[in-house]
Amino acid sequence: MNKKQLLRYLKNDLDSIEKRKTIEWIRKNPENHKVFNILKAEYIASTFKDVPNNNNDFFFERFKNAIKKRKLDKYLYAVASVFILFLFLWNANNQPSAINNNTVVQDTPQINNNVASEEINLIAHRGDKKEIYLPDGSKIVLNAESKLIYPKEFNDSIREVTLIGEAFFDIKRNEKKPFIVNTNSIKIKVLGTSFNVKSYEKDKKVETTLVTGKVELIKDKETPIVLAPSQKAVFYKKENKLEIEEVKSLEVVAWKEGKLIFKKTSLQEVVLDLERKYNAKIIINSKHLLNYEYTGTFDNLSIDEVLKLLTISSPIKYHIENEKIILE
Repeated sequence: MNKKQLLRYLKNDLDSIEKRKTIEWIRKNPENHKVFNILKAEYIASTFKDVPNNNNDFFFERFKNAIKKRKLDKYLYAVASVFILFLFLWNANNQPSAINNNTVVQDTPQINNNVASEEINLIAHRGDKKEIYLPDGSKIVLNAESKLIYPKEFNDSIREVTLIGEAFFDIKRNEKKPFIVNTNSIKIKVLGTSFNVKSYEKDKKVETTLVTGKVELIKDKETPIVLAPSQKAVFYKKENKLEIEEVKSLEVVAWKEGKLIFKKTSLQEVVLDLERKYNAKIIINSKHLLNYEYTGTFDNLSIDEVLKLLTISSPIKYHIENEKIILE
């Protein structure tokens, strides 16, 4: 298997037959898997902006040298990696769900009995995500550090929920009962479709990405905006401005499979997503780092692997202080 074929696989640029052959080659023996992992690290590292000449050989040599310097055998290294990952995931609240952050679980809703309408408040903590089935059979995947509020039973005319954070919606079609998602800035109205909404309170924008079907975006008394599949609506809170852009919708919802995909994303936004996924506290302690824009994919990597790639591919250094990761 040549390097060009493996790079096409990493870029998701193969047809199904070529992809299957590549996966079979990687799994054939440990040596093939090792070659692939090194190339994968080199590829991800090369996407980081502002590294001298963005030279792949530079990344590859640094990665090889880092490996040569390790004195631990493969077993001790594995134990050390697990221990470091555990420290990163351990936060002040000591949430046990943080360690198994890629597992989607079926949640048993807890009903707030003090609310007359029997609202269900369901929360996915940092480092976690949850799979939910609504009373009408619609499916929702709730991302980390997110909250969904919905009634125990929908009324006869409308299906309405409130989202704080990010979620993927796969809504059962019902023309007589439209489905409404309330966020802190806009409303999303659908009859039956699949789409993604990202509306965290700390974020500067609200994003709605349509995968299939059709959705309407409603803001105050303005004329609703209709999205087509593979379109993303971005509402900038401070500017009170809405923009529409074309995207690869499957990349937007890749977080459901444990992937983080960035396209010219500021390091501040990257850090926020890393904190949510890995249940970690990360502080950018350098104004220079705020100028970075990152393009690349973290495909089910551990936080330890993510940090190693960032330090290999850029001038970033980090240390851990009081259970916080400090970037400098």
